[in-house]
This record gives sequence, structure tokens and C-alpha cells, in this order.
Amino acid sequence: MKWKIIFLVALIIGALGGSWLKNLPGFVIIAYEKTSYEMRLWVAVVIILFVWSLFLLFGIFIRSLLNNTKKMKGWTDGRQWKKARKQTIQGMLAFSEGRWQQSEKAMIAAAKQSDTKLVNYLIAAQAAQYQNQEGQDSLERRDTYLRAAHKLEPSAGVAIGITQAQLQLDNCQNEQALATLTELKTKSPNHPFIIKLLCIAHQRLNDWNSIIELLPFIKKFKVYNEEKLNEIEDQSVRNLLSSIAKNSELEKLKDTWQTLPSQLRKKESNQLFYIKMLTKFDQMDEADQLIRTYFKKKGSESSTLIKAIEQFGEIKSSNTNQQFNFLENWYTQSNQAPNEIYLSLGKVAFNAELWGKARFYLERSLQSNPSAEGYLMMANTLKKLNDHELAEECFKQGLEFVVHKKEKANTTSSLASVLVKSINPLNLS
Repeated sequence: MKWKIIFLVALIIGALGGSWLKNLPGFVIIAYEKTSYEMRLWVAVVIILFVWSLFLLFGIFIRSLLNNTKKMKGWTDGRQWKKARKQTIQGMLAFSEGRWQQSEKAMIAAAKQSDTKLVNYLIAAQAAQYQNQEGQDSLERRDTYLRAAHKLEPSAGVAIGITQAQLQLDNCQNEQALATLTELKTKSPNHPFIIKLLCIAHQRLNDWNSIIELLPFIKKFKVYNEEKLNEIEDQSVRNLLSSIAKNSELEKLKDTWQTLPSQLRKKESNQLFYIKMLTKFDQMDEADQLIRTYFKKKGSESSTLIKAIEQFGEIKSSNTNQQFNFLENWYTQSNQAPNEIYLSLGKVAFNAELWGKARFYLERSLQSNPSAEGYLMMANTLKKLNDHELAEECFKQGLEFVVHKKEKANTTSSLASVLVKSINPLNLS
């Protein structure tokens, strides 16, 4: 319609201006070297208009051709984009269904035209590793995809690095994962998930000292809930001290304990474990002094107090009589002493060679809370009292207790009744 209007206007202008143009006076002379051309003015004007029209039409043709090329390219690109989008969806579905090989192929094929190339490469990297092919082929492809993702989107280095570290941890490449995460932490030191993965890597490498250094960050950024945080704290301190104790390094053990953060040294569960390590090094008097604080202060949890009582029975100080008197005085003054106190009192009395006291408390221990250790201690105590017949019976009951742990509630009846009847209150000292 537009061209029709233009053509009609041109006809009208030509009809009106043709006669006027033909009557224009004058000539036009064109000279080139020795040749010259002469023509009427109106002829020259017509030639010029004709040439100008040709150029105009040629320009319109070229522009139309370019527009059609762009449309064709856009149509082709649109088809390729739709195909890449379809392949990406198929790859994600295959990934979610565990069809790793199909997922990898679909993601890489789609990455050429997809507008989500980064996602394609990251999922392809995971799919490559999950195929668990023999040799290093799948891991090499995984790393190739990760490098391609980083080259494509350098600004997404943290996301790509986290994916790489997770894959390395999943494949038990713990040293490589640690190197990756250490580099990531320098770039993003306050990233909670990086801190969590670092903690996992250090745990796998038994680097407990590094985990202790991470604990303030774990707590600050709430990487784990309080229960899990307490578990990691206890595990780290215990494994660190245990690893030193295995190498029989007493001074290093004490130095390490003193260099721990104060909040860890103040934690009762950690203190009890340190005391336990001291007993392994035969540092009984030091352990005795440290553990007595639990019996002098109030407010300790019942579970912690029970552990302290049990640990107290393992200590053989240089003055066992004083140790026994301290524990017995605490017991007599305590209104709610747990049943575990009887076994510890019996063990300390045995170490102090107070056989009557040992028998008295061990009998109560077997009545209230029977255990294999209680039977053994009672048997040894009875042997010291020259009651070999009852000692043999006690050994027998202890063996049955070990064999039939599920029935331990019923094992106290016969022996406990025999022991109770044989108590002589006049022979307790």
C-alpha cells in the first residue's frame, strides 16, 4: 500500500512537472579530455533523476536483503535456542532420575546455544563424576567442565569452587578439596557453607587443631545448630588430646590444653576428658586436685556429675586414704548422690586397702547398679578378706552378667541376697 501511494504521487508530479521541465531553457555541456557532450537542460535533469532513482532502488533492495537475512538468522537462532532449552530440561530430568550419562550428554549439547551455560556445565560436571567410571576419564571430564564454567563466568568463581569442593569430597579427594576450600575462604572468608565444607574436610583429615580454629566462625555464622556445635567441640578436643596421648607426649598434652580457647577449657566435659588423659600418664595427684572441683561446686549437670564420680574411682592418688575420706564425706553430705557413687567408693576404698569399706560399698553398687566391673572388684575384695568361696561365686556371677547383658536386671538376685546376708557391720574398718 505504501509503495502504491508513492508511485501515484510520482505519476502526478511527473505529469505536472513534465511539460514545465521540457520547456526549461539552456544547455548542459560535459567535457572530458578532448571529448565533449552537449544536451538540453531538461534531458540532463531527467538523466540525473533516473540515476538517483536507480541508486535509491538499489539501496532499498540492499536494506530489504539485510533485513531478510537478520530475520532468517533470528528464526534460526530461535529454533536453536528452543532446542537447547529442551535439551537442558531433558538433562535436568535425567540428572534427577540418576541417568548420569544421558544427563551429561544433554547438558553439554545444550551448552553451545543455551542461555544458562553455567548451569549446564555445573550439572554436567556432577553427572560426569557420578558415573563412577573406571580410571580417571570421568574425573578429567568433570574438571574440564568446571574450567569451562569458570572461563565462561569468572564472576561466579565462588559457586563453581563450592561445586568443585563438594565433588572432591564426594570422591574422597580430601586433600584437593581442602586446597580448593582454603583458596575459596581467602576470597569469601564469611561464607557459611565454605566454613562447613572446611570443617568436613578437616574432620576427614583428622586435623582437629584446624577445626578448633574454625569453631568461632562456625558459631558466629551459625553453620550448625547448638547441639551439633557442642558435638563438634567435644569431638575436636577429645581427638586432639587423644592423638597427643597416643604419642606419649605429656608436656605437649599440657601445653595444648593451656593453649585451647578459654570457653573450651571451661567446658566440663572437656575438663573431665583432660583429667582422664592425665590418669593415662599416671598424673594421679594432679588429676585428683582437678576433679575435686566438681564435688565442691553446685549446678553441674547430673550426667557430668556421674562422669566425674566414675572418673574419680579411676584415680589412684599418692594418698588414697585422704582421697577416700574426701569422697565419703561428700557422699554423706549429699542428698541426691547417684548410684554410681557406690562403685567409685568401693574402688577408692580398695586402693586404700580398706577391705571392709570396699565390700560394703561394692555390695550396694551391685544391688543398685550391677556391672561387670563391680563383680570383679567385689571378687578381688572377697579374696583379700579370705572369703574364696564367695569370691568364686562372684566371679561366676560376673561372667554370667557379661554373657547375658540383656538379662542383667535379673542377675542381682542370688548374689546380692547372699552378700547382704553376709555383711558384718563390725568389720567395716
